[in-house]
Amino acid sequence: MFRYTLRQVEYFVAVADHGSLSAAADVCRVSQAGLSLAVTELEKAVGTQLVVRHKAKGATLTSAGRRFLSDARALLRQAEELQSTITERQDELAGPLAIGCYTTLSAFWIPAITAGFAAPNPKLTLAITEGAPGELQEQLLEGRLDAVLTHTRHVVGGLQMRVIKEGRPYVLLGAGHRLAGRQKVALRELAEEDMVLLDIPSVRDNQLPNLRASGLEPKIAWRSTSFEAVRGMVARGLGYTVLVQRPPLNVSYEGLPLVCVEIDGEIGRSDICFAYPGGQRLTMRLQALMDFCAAEAGRPGTG
Repeated sequence: MFRYTLRQVEYFVAVADHGSLSAAADVCRVSQAGLSLAVTELEKAVGTQLVVRHKAKGATLTSAGRRFLSDARALLRQAEELQSTITERQDELAGPLAIGCYTTLSAFWIPAITAGFAAPNPKLTLAITEGAPGELQEQLLEGRLDAVLTHTRHVVGGLQMRVIKEGRPYVLLGAGHRLAGRQKVALRELAEEDMVLLDIPSVRDNQLPNLRASGLEPKIAWRSTSFEAVRGMVARGLGYTVLVQRPPLNVSYEGLPLVCVEIDGEIGRSDICFAYPGGQRLTMRLQALMDFCAAEAGRPGTG
């Protein structure tokens, strides 16, 4: 016989997520006293202290609480899945689905996912968190997310992946660049050219080593953390860049023309994929989302 309830577990996870009993009580729409009592009863049931209460300073988890947290999240996910199964057996997608999306993919994929997948399934509760691949995958491993939409080169160990779209890097040039009329360009031809770098960790940690391994030591002259700012500087003639995502229109925000040129020779790919925990059965909701994105990948505008 179980000695604790799902509600107690839910309150405990809320305390862990929000850092205090008062904040957790607000989120759970329950009195602080009621939530505190529920957590105390949970601690009695598992036989150890899980939370340290600090007067006016919130609450922190004990070492046992930190260990219990991942199991608690998994238990709540399984309970939500069980609740949703009956509806999904009637061929309706229902229940929560928490997805992470790498920031540079957001503009290409979030509009399609929300309008084409979430809106037609009103019983589905879709939550999308944007961020850097490493941070999102940490949340995935902690049980906060069901899957992360990212690049294969970013996926950490212990996760499985499903590729939904090929991602071969290409060279982006301004219309007036000397190589803009070419169908393909060898990376060695860019050795003396200025590069405009998309200066984000995933590019520094993955794309730059990829270019170096392919024989190009980039001469970085300009940097920006903004995808569109990089494209704008290239359109202004400040140099070339190497990207993976491809907007459907080859113009900058200012309306200046841009030219995409394929790379001649071997270059490491960075396919777009969903990363998810290994060894677990995919929910019907997540499987349906992956299938939708794989079908959507052939349409213009999905990077």
